[in-house]
Amino acid sequence: MHLFRIVTIVCFLLCLCATVFAQELPQFDFSRLGFVSQWNAAHDISKIESGAEGMVISIGGNDPYTFGPPRDYPANVPLWLTVRMKSDTEGDTQIFYFTDGPREENSVRFTVPQNQWTEKRIAVPPLAKGTRLRLDPPGTKGQATIAFMRFSPRILLQEPAWPRPTTPDVQQGAYTLKSGNLIIKSNALFGQFTLAINGQDMAIGLNCPQIGYTVKNGLHWLDFSQKRHNKWSMETDGTIRIRHSKQDEDGAYWGWTQTFKAGKLQGTIEVHSEVTVSQNREIVFLPMLTILPGVGSFGEKKTQAIFPGLEYLDNEPSSSEADIRGPQSKRQVSDSVKNTLPMMAVQNGENYIGLAWREDEKNPDKFSALFDSPDRLFGSGGHVMGLLFPGSDGENRVEGSLLPYQGETLKAGVPLTLNALIFGGKGDSAVDAVKQFVAWHGLPKIPDAGTFENYNALASAGWLDSKIREGNLFRHAFWPGFEAKTAADAPLLMEWLAQQNSPRAGELKTVAQSALAQVKPQDYNASNVSHVTYPVAALVYGGVEQNAARAAQNARNLLKRFDENNRVLYQKRPDGGDLGTTHFAPDANGLTAQVVESLLENASFSGEQDLIDEGLKKLRALDKFRNTVPRGAQTWEVPLHTPDILASAHLVAAYTRGYELTGEAHFLEMARHWAWTGVPFVYLRNPTDKNVGAYSTIAVLGATQWAAPVWFGQPVQWCGLVYADALYRLAPYDQTGPWKTLADGITAAGIQHTWKQKDKERVGLLPDYYLLRPQMSSGPAINPGTMQTNAVRLFNKPALYDFRVLSQSGLLVHAPGAISEVKESKTGAQFKVMGWTEKPYFVLINGLKSTPQIRINNQAVTLAAPHQFNAEKGRLILNLQGAPTVEISTN
Repeated sequence: MHLFRIVTIVCFLLCLCATVFAQELPQFDFSRLGFVSQWNAAHDISKIESGAEGMVISIGGNDPYTFGPPRDYPANVPLWLTVRMKSDTEGDTQIFYFTDGPREENSVRFTVPQNQWTEKRIAVPPLAKGTRLRLDPPGTKGQATIAFMRFSPRILLQEPAWPRPTTPDVQQGAYTLKSGNLIIKSNALFGQFTLAINGQDMAIGLNCPQIGYTVKNGLHWLDFSQKRHNKWSMETDGTIRIRHSKQDEDGAYWGWTQTFKAGKLQGTIEVHSEVTVSQNREIVFLPMLTILPGVGSFGEKKTQAIFPGLEYLDNEPSSSEADIRGPQSKRQVSDSVKNTLPMMAVQNGENYIGLAWREDEKNPDKFSALFDSPDRLFGSGGHVMGLLFPGSDGENRVEGSLLPYQGETLKAGVPLTLNALIFGGKGDSAVDAVKQFVAWHGLPKIPDAGTFENYNALASAGWLDSKIREGNLFRHAFWPGFEAKTAADAPLLMEWLAQQNSPRAGELKTVAQSALAQVKPQDYNASNVSHVTYPVAALVYGGVEQNAARAAQNARNLLKRFDENNRVLYQKRPDGGDLGTTHFAPDANGLTAQVVESLLENASFSGEQDLIDEGLKKLRALDKFRNTVPRGAQTWEVPLHTPDILASAHLVAAYTRGYELTGEAHFLEMARHWAWTGVPFVYLRNPTDKNVGAYSTIAVLGATQWAAPVWFGQPVQWCGLVYADALYRLAPYDQTGPWKTLADGITAAGIQHTWKQKDKERVGLLPDYYLLRPQMSSGPAINPGTMQTNAVRLFNKPALYDFRVLSQSGLLVHAPGAISEVKESKTGAQFKVMGWTEKPYFVLINGLKSTPQIRINNQAVTLAAPHQFNAEKGRLILNLQGAPTVEISTN
């Protein structure tokens, strides 16, 4: 009782402080000329002037910002910054706070729609005396108007001294429920249950639950751990039902019921948790369901753990600073928009235990997920996974905090319900938990990407009309620092669009021909601006022999990147910090796999067996990373340690190519395994109640340079599209996984993210990142190629490129179109090529040991121009047109 009164007094004092601070904190009221004159047009701003509605900033360049005057702030007081503004351009506004120069980590961002007044309240840390602000409005032209910027104190509720959970005694008189190898035992106390898998104790319930609520006289806590007023039963259908009722000290009656029953899938237990109260209560903490893995068994250690979208762990602590430093590293209770899959799991030894939940589609922020590994919140000696009310929407609590800034109303007589799942089983890594979750939850519906005709128009506008193009040159992205250059993939993809009945076919072909003329033939396969590319330009335009020779040299150069232990070691960049300092090794699977993938692709196109053999050797060395977290594929800006979807993508692609080249089941197994490691980066839920979200993909679980931008909850679809491309390649060989559906979903989401026709400069371009809550594309605008190469498969259109290994004859076939109707023997092969271009094209066939005999459409041909045979390299280049059938005899 004393604790409640102390908290009440503290809250009163804080409110009193708030009144005082509100009078002292700096305010910038830009309706007054004196405030406007204190801000200067520092960079890419043509002028700042006072307008009828506030400070009017006229933007005159790509990187506009203005500085304000220094101001003094009270020490150690967390603050709210409220900004009211409107802008001619939708996008991110960024505000820096500093005394010695602006830094990314000391800034906040918020989005503003186009031409609408927006008032945003943003949490900022305590500021020092003499702090200055820098305001970066969105856009590269037009105007932004700021009405005011006001500071107020940010009051934090204080947590109680949490009672430490204890291992329950459920040996006698307990009800037991079994689902497969998952067993729950429960006794008469609320939250008193144990979970075991395959005979191993895995978790207990939170047996000291408390509900926190506020009324007029302050913050109160209601203890639900007492046996009094508890009822429990075992129903005839095998359901364990526990009911607890209690009256709080302010006169309201509470009822809390939890039921447990075997799920439809083996190894799952369905949980229904329901709370009611007789009077309205402002809830600040209500643990609807909490389990504590490791308590009374394996303790704080683990093999792996996963909290999709936020944590992907080996035996290491969650909420660490290995990938992000500062307050945002605290991820115990995070903005729910950051959860990609509504699940979490801890795996130890050969078993894992998980918690998943069904979401309210109209209110996905209803509950907040709680995850800490090990448990540093309740001191249980294990780990903690749970679901709390109220939810977390990115604004109502300090990131990672158990308590929000203020309560959310639970209305009298209206049940608060949660439907969840406890699941578990045998597994070597967190991948097995993800598989079981997907089996239970299923995959969301593929987003509506519109018709192919609309997509063709969008992609065509991207290549022809957007700022990605500068005459006959193309940028990788429309953003400062990306210069236009020659590119062969741009004309190739434009010609493909032209072939698909595009209304702009004439323009596409004309621009494509002019752009291709800028590229040297030996550079056709290497001159690219897209993230997803194939060695196909030479097969369409010529120079195949030159490009095969260059591929061989590329492979030899890539081999030089490996050390004597077949590792690719991280190298600190001369002009940057050491991004390897928080990683436990000098190499990582994603860093190495991208080199192996490129090595195998170049070796395959060259056809040189010694290079293929070396590539396969490097691939086998990747086996040491099995059952580890995918990491380290984006070390141009992100720490080597950081979990990374690109790592999954490169590993899938490398192992799939290994399987194609050898037919070894082990390589297919490894490709399948790494494909599953990428799933936690994909939104298999709609994180908002808006249209765009499902199948969007998180890039990494961390921040650039450990600081900012922070990438949690920030879809970076180009990374997902590289992963989707790898899944498309894997799907024909593995029918056990959801690979085609996942790839289609990711691709459709990418089309949703793409800038549409109303944005003349960025039409048809893929945003570097997408903002889920405001439903807004932002960041550098990436060329259409990364999107288009995947859209080809989504819409089931003619293949851009195909690669087949004819294992009996030992031939490797590369074609600008699908290879089908394959028949082969040890002495030859027959296949059909569905070329997508209306012009003659080339097919490359490697692996010939002697001069072959060739028939095209049942007609014998001589190996003279326009065909070509390199006997020394065993390389055959055929010049074909349309959809011919090719017969090769090696007798």
